[in-house]
Amino acid sequence: MHYAVHQDIANKLIAAYHGEEPLANYLKKYFAANKKHGSKDRKNISALCYGHFRNTITSFPFENKISEEIDKPVFVASHQTQPLLFIRIRPWQKEKVIQKLQVANIEFTEVTENALAFTNTTSLQNILELNKEAVIQDLSSQAIAELLQLVPTSVEHPIQVWDACAASGGKTILMFDCMSNIRMHLSDVRESILFNADKRLQEAGIRPASVQEIDLTQAFDIKKPFDFVFADVPCSGSGTWGRTPEQLAYFTEAQLNKYTKLQGQILHNIIPTVKLHGHLLFATCSVYKDENENNVAALLATGKFKLVKQQYFKGYDKQADTLFGAMLEKIAD
Repeated sequence: MHYAVHQDIANKLIAAYHGEEPLANYLKKYFAANKKHGSKDRKNISALCYGHFRNTITSFPFENKISEEIDKPVFVASHQTQPLLFIRIRPWQKEKVIQKLQVANIEFTEVTENALAFTNTTSLQNILELNKEAVIQDLSSQAIAELLQLVPTSVEHPIQVWDACAASGGKTILMFDCMSNIRMHLSDVRESILFNADKRLQEAGIRPASVQEIDLTQAFDIKKPFDFVFADVPCSGSGTWGRTPEQLAYFTEAQLNKYTKLQGQILHNIIPTVKLHGHLLFATCSVYKDENENNVAALLATGKFKLVKQQYFKGYDKQADTLFGAMLEKIAD
C-alpha cells in the first residue's frame, strides 16, 4: 500500500472516531476486522492517526487548572513529540541487559544509571526477560523511588506495605527493588488486572504476602493498619497524554470532576489503613492541581497527616510522562 492509501484510510478512521474509547482500542478493532493490513500498514496507519491529534491540537484542556509547578508552554508543546519507551534495569542485571541489547543491535540511550531509552516502537519482548531483568517503566515512574526512600525500614522487622491500586504491578516491583525488608500486599478493583499483576510479579521472582480485589470507593475492613500505603489513584492521566493525544480533543470537565470526586472517596477510605507514624504515598499521573495539591491539602486538613515531601516528576523535557507524588506521615488517629 502507498502512503496516499494509508493517509486516506487514516482520514476515514479519524472522521469516524469520536473519543468514546481509547484510540488504541478503536484502531485494534479496525485492524481485527480488516485482516488485509500487514504489520507495516498497521504501523503507518496508526502513526498517521496519532500524528493527527499531535499536530492539529495546539491547546491543552483546562490549561488554567494545570499546576503552577508546570512550565505550561513547554509542557503543551511537548505533546507534538511522541514519548520514548523506557526500561528500568533491575538490581544486578545491567551487564546482562546491555550485552543482550548490543547482540540484537538494538539502539538505546542510557538516561540514568539504571534507565535506558528507546524509540517508542522498539520491541524488547524477545530480547530481554522482561520483569526479571528489566521492567518497562516510564522515566518519571522510576523516579518515584526518590520518595520511596523516605519511608523508614528496619533490618530487624519487616514493614507491612500495601500497594492499594496495584494496576499492572510495575510500582510493586519498584518497591521491592528499592526498599528493604518489606511484606507486600496488593489490591485493585479488577480481578483481571490483579491476575496480570500477579503473573508479572512471578516473572520478577516476587511473592506478595496477599493479593486482594478491593473497591476502594466503598468502605472496607482491614485486620490491622499498614506501615506504608502507596495509593497511585485513578486520575485523568493528563501527564501521559503525549502517549494518548486523542485526550487533547475529547477530555471534558465532567470527566475531571468525576476523577476528583473518586479520588476524594478513595483517600477518605484509605486514611484508617495507615498506622500512626506510618506513611502514605499519594500519587497520580496528572498535571491538574485539583487532582494533586488540592487532594494533599484535603488530607492535611484532617489534622491526621503532616507532609514529608511533595513534587512533580517532570518528563515533558525528556520525552517522558509527568507524575505527581506526595509522601505524608500519619500524626494522629
